[in-house]
Amino acid sequence: MIRKRRNQIGYVSQDTLIFDDTISNNISMWGGDMSKDLKLRTRIENAAKKANILDFINSLPDGFNTKVGDRGVLLSGGQKQRIFIARELFRQPKILILDEATSSLDSESEKSIQESIESLKGEITVVIIAHRLSTIKNVDKIYLLENGKIVESGKYSELKNNINSKFSKLVNLQIL
Repeated sequence: MIRKRRNQIGYVSQDTLIFDDTISNNISMWGGDMSKDLKLRTRIENAAKKANILDFINSLPDGFNTKVGDRGVLLSGGQKQRIFIARELFRQPKILILDEATSSLDSESEKSIQESIESLKGEITVVIIAHRLSTIKNVDKIYLLENGKIVESGKYSELKNNINSKFSKLVNLQIL
C-alpha cells in the first residue's frame, strides 16, 4: 500500500539528475526503444510537451536520441530542469512536488517551467515549495510557513494586497 502511494507522487528538486544518455532514456528511465514502441513514444512525447521541452527536443538534429553528456553538460539549466520534470510526468503521478525547482534558473527558464505548471492545472495536483515568489503568482492557494507552522493562507492577490500580511511584506521585499 505504501509503495503504491509513493508511486503516485512525483518529486522535482532544484538539483537535477541527468544521465549521460539520450533524452528519451532520461525521460523514460530506459523504458524501452521509442522508435519501436508507439505507446512508449506517445508517453515520452506527452511528458516532454507537458514539461514545455518538446519544441526544443524536436529542434535537435537527433531529437529524442540526442545524447546530453555527463550530468547533462550539453544542456542549459532550464533544459535540464524541464527534462527532469518530464521524467516525473512520464511516471504519471497524481501529485507533483516541485521543491525550489526554479530557484537557480534564469527568468526565461523559470517562465517556461511556469507555463508547464499552468498546463497541468486540472490534470494533477502540483505542490510548489518556493522562496522566489514569482514562481507562485498563479497558484490556487498559498500557505506561508514560519517555524514549521502555517501562519497565513490564501490567494496570491489577497495576501499581497493585505498590508498587514507577512506575505505582503515578502512581496514588497522582492519587488513583485
